[in-house]
Amino acid sequence: MPINYIRRFTNRHMPRWVVLNFDLLVAALSFSFSYLLIQNVRHHQFSVKGWLYPLVLVLSIRLVGIVITKSYKGIIKYTSSQDAVRIFKAMVMSTAGILFVQQFVLLAFGTKIITASVIVVDFALCLILLTSLRLGYKILYRSLAKNPLTVQKNVVIYGAGSTGIAAKRSIETDNSSNLRVIAFLDDDKQLAGKLAEGIPIYNFSQRFEDVLHKFNPSELIIAIPNLVGYKKKKVIELGLKHNLTIKNVPPVDTWINGEFSFKQIKGVNIEDLLGREPINLENNNIQRSILGKTVLITGAAGSIGSEIAKQCLWYKPAKLILLDQAETPLYELEYQLKSDRIEMVIADVSNQSRMENVFKTFKPEVVFHAAAYKHVPLMEDNPYEALKTNVFGTRITANLAVKYETEKFVFVSTDKAVNPTNIMGASKRIAEVYVQSFNNFLSLKDDHHTRFITTRFGNVLGSNGSVIPRFQNQIEKGGPITVTHPDITRYFMTIPEACQLVLEAGAMGNGGEIFIFDMGESVKIVDLAKKMIRLSGFDEGKEIDIVFTGLRPGEKLTEELLNQHESTIGTHHPKIMIARVREYNFHEVNDIIDSLCNREERLTNRLIVTTMKQLVPEYISNNSQYEALDNKAVVS
Repeated sequence: MPINYIRRFTNRHMPRWVVLNFDLLVAALSFSFSYLLIQNVRHHQFSVKGWLYPLVLVLSIRLVGIVITKSYKGIIKYTSSQDAVRIFKAMVMSTAGILFVQQFVLLAFGTKIITASVIVVDFALCLILLTSLRLGYKILYRSLAKNPLTVQKNVVIYGAGSTGIAAKRSIETDNSSNLRVIAFLDDDKQLAGKLAEGIPIYNFSQRFEDVLHKFNPSELIIAIPNLVGYKKKKVIELGLKHNLTIKNVPPVDTWINGEFSFKQIKGVNIEDLLGREPINLENNNIQRSILGKTVLITGAAGSIGSEIAKQCLWYKPAKLILLDQAETPLYELEYQLKSDRIEMVIADVSNQSRMENVFKTFKPEVVFHAAAYKHVPLMEDNPYEALKTNVFGTRITANLAVKYETEKFVFVSTDKAVNPTNIMGASKRIAEVYVQSFNNFLSLKDDHHTRFITTRFGNVLGSNGSVIPRFQNQIEKGGPITVTHPDITRYFMTIPEACQLVLEAGAMGNGGEIFIFDMGESVKIVDLAKKMIRLSGFDEGKEIDIVFTGLRPGEKLTEELLNQHESTIGTHHPKIMIARVREYNFHEVNDIIDSLCNREERLTNRLIVTTMKQLVPEYISNNSQYEALDNKAVVS
């Protein structure tokens, strides 16, 4: 029979009625063989009548067992352990039925239809045949379904547990896959030297290099769903070092209908390269600060605001007010969250009357103020907008929080506020100064006042307009990737990680603190670009180039979480510290901001920047048109 005909035959899904009849045929052959074997051994004779009647009885009861357990409904070429279990149940159930009928006939008529030895031999033989023939068909299908002209790539799976086995099976059963699993790697030393479905298991830390030299794999699949971040980072970087394509099996709870398929194996995320030890939060502390309260989040449609909103919902606030001036992203967030605790508000934080109405209507007990303009080059060209939203908007929101007796006001700041070299960073530093000096001013008057807390952290991976989405977009277009400078570095956090720390800092803060977060090690942007190219399956310099474009206006090579005059105090949380910063007189700060507000229509870019430099003397422009104003800030 030609091989192509066999391939076409095995590729078809066999109809259920064919499988059912095939199973009955196997059952008939099994019983006949068992009957002949026992009869010949014991009596050396054969009776057609003595064979035919029991055969009809056995097949009838086997049919009932097969139908009840639905063992005939499995797709034979995808036979799994579940199919074997169904066959076993069908055989046990039908054999029990045969024994019951046998006992009934014996009691009623005093005769045996089938001897016990025939029943036992038939049970074992039929079970073996039904299971083995299915597995044989599956093996034949696998060997013929693959295109013989396709060059298969060797794959190593990290993780020899149930997820790793599922990944192996999905690769083997997918016709489109050109992969071949040749080894498992695992950290469990007790598994080393053993086999998992015929595939050898090696200890990861001791034998990784040996496996590479022995099998020359082209891919490494990570199949440990709960692998901690720093460990995952180590595995990925080790794989990239040896030019392996790294892929990842998603968490079990994301599998489609609880089943795993080859198409669910995806490339790892760049976030995995930031992996560090997991953050342990005081969830009870956060819950006490959120549970049953009305929470307002400004800038709720942004990357940070939307994640704060999602995490806040876990702690069951009475009402969650999500405020932003961006209509479409806010609408999309409402669709994602789908909660009756949410109120969506379109508003601009710099609009006094609109914000007054919001506070008067909802009277929030907790405010997370994340609304801000954040893009450095844009704000260099539009200083008034930075001032209006980042400073005036923060002051309006803070003042209303006091007026309507908000318990806590958590201000989301940035590392760009430290020794700012651009308008965006300077505007955020002025907002920091205002809320901290306001808190100190209020504490002199009354112990029961709104507590103002500031959180300061670096870049978040995947936020709107950040470097990661931009690099991904450039890679999708075939490059080049644009990096401003070969030595530029940044601190990075994942969005969920940053927002967890914001909630924790907000819960622990007593007012007046500027909390800074442990951002881990700073990352060289060019190294990040190179790793993203590799993770995308391309070669840097051959398929995707990296081009240096020069620092943008206001941009600096390295970001800082503290300036030279600041230090830190530890907290009960190892990832959160309190910055000891210069304190400002509230009245002086308020008067300067007032003077800007009162001259709003007459403000020029130079006047805005000059006043900013007066209020924040460490603000030194870099690669900017405003460098000429340094050391010349005067009161205007």
